[in-house]
Amino acid sequence: MQRTHELLEAHNEQARQVPAWRLLDGQQASGGSTVTAEASPDVAGKQQELHQGEIRARATQGSASTHDRRNQRRRDQR
Repeated sequence: MQRTHELLEAHNEQARQVPAWRLLDGQQASGGSTVTAEASPDVAGKQQELHQGEIRARATQGSASTHDRRNQRRRDQR
């Protein structure tokens, strides 16, 4: 039971640590290098503009092979 408790504490401590991939990016656990809207309104506006552009993008309808078969059928019927 004691060993289980020690392992659980070690696991919880490791979970509280900053992941290694974040250390490589130079970010802190709190996300210190991210830009907030309060810090830079220009960046926040650009992010909103990009987001709106992604929302308005047309959805992919079917796969390329579906379109190719449809187009081939059209050519064959001529």
